[in-house]
Amino acid sequence: MLGILGGMGPLASAEFLKTIYEYNLPLTSEQDTPKVILYSDPSFPDRTELLLKGNEIMLQNILLEVLPRLIDLGVTKIIICCITSHYLLPRLPQEFTQDIISLVDVILNSVVKTPQLYLLLCTKGTIQHKIFQNHPLWNNAKKYICLPNLKDQELIHNTIYKIKQQGKIVQAQDIITHLKLTYKVDALIPGCTELHLLSKSANNIINSNVNNNRVLDPLILIAQKLKQYL
Repeated sequence: MLGILGGMGPLASAEFLKTIYEYNLPLTSEQDTPKVILYSDPSFPDRTELLLKGNEIMLQNILLEVLPRLIDLGVTKIIICCITSHYLLPRLPQEFTQDIISLVDVILNSVVKTPQLYLLLCTKGTIQHKIFQNHPLWNNAKKYICLPNLKDQELIHNTIYKIKQQGKIVQAQDIITHLKLTYKVDALIPGCTELHLLSKSANNIINSNVNNNRVLDPLILIAQKLKQYL
């Protein structure tokens, strides 16, 4: 049984739950669909704000409080539906991390297996704390990943928060399309789970190209191969 620690933001994790069932429709009956528990807690403090203020211990303590609740419910694997929070994974006890599917692992493994030029889209917290750059697979993947300049990183961060707070998918789509053309990349990496809403949007440039590696959305990749990840 999969456990999702969500609420960061709530629409993104709810959409991920929907994605799981979209990719795992029952062959015979609904009883064949995956067992999933979504623990959605929107009261989590802003992860980027905490990290940039050097107050990561507060986030760490919250994770240490909530993760056991999911484990007690009988989940076998956990996905923390917030990539910025992955900064804390190396600091958590192994009894928790051994059950967590790291979205950064999923992304960088996929980059190495499907090499092309990607643009990484993520929050300021993820970039400044080098969540991707400090990963063991970064040296193998970095030649395929383009990081935006400071001005465009600020634009990406603000775009993510507009999706989170105002649901502005269409405006975000236009910005991402512009950045993709500006950086002349082959594909995009939604390095923030909030962008899962964009990659699921019916009218965006990403939606029809998931299987052609035009976007490397870790939540879609997990949904597609859920049995393998479990």
